[in-house]
Amino acid sequence: MYKRIDELVDNIENKVIKYRRDFHKHPEGGWTEFRTASLIARKLIELGYEIKLGREVIDNDSRMEVPDDRELEKNYIRALEQGADKELIQSLKGGFTGVVGILSNGVGPNIALRFDIDALEIQESEDKEHFPVNKRFSSINKNVMHACGHDGHAAVGLGVAEVLSEIKEQLNGTIKLIFQPAEEGVKGAKSMVQVDF
Repeated sequence: MYKRIDELVDNIENKVIKYRRDFHKHPEGGWTEFRTASLIARKLIELGYEIKLGREVIDNDSRMEVPDDRELEKNYIRALEQGADKELIQSLKGGFTGVVGILSNGVGPNIALRFDIDALEIQESEDKEHFPVNKRFSSINKNVMHACGHDGHAAVGLGVAEVLSEIKEQLNGTIKLIFQPAEEGVKGAKSMVQVDF
């Protein structure tokens, strides 16, 4: 089994790098991760996961520091313009940008893995020596960037999702992949732990 996992990981390395660079180029701050969450949800569906998203996984009363309606709508429109999944983004409206992928295979333990998806509200360097600038995947969104690695965290989450879907028959129980919004400033976790998904 371990050799197969190594092979699967090797086979998706470039795909995970591509995910990471795409998320890096299109960063979204807490509660505005519309594009990111919709694309993650679409990929999980393609991999055979049951998904729960939006209000199914976010408790409204426990959200902290949610942007105002105007800011949410502006970011929602930007996400659509930048390639968000047009069907799935609707469930995220209002800043309910959490996603959970569930992979079930019979009786066994319940295991959860959590991945952050939000970016920081700071301007990315435009220096030509800056690796994302040099490789042409620096942030295109003014004053928002992945400076804390959540682009990589989300990409690794999709990589884990793919490997697990490939070895599902070798697993027993349920695995929940939690893609959490608004981690920066510890704003998002409470709203997800309040929900039984």
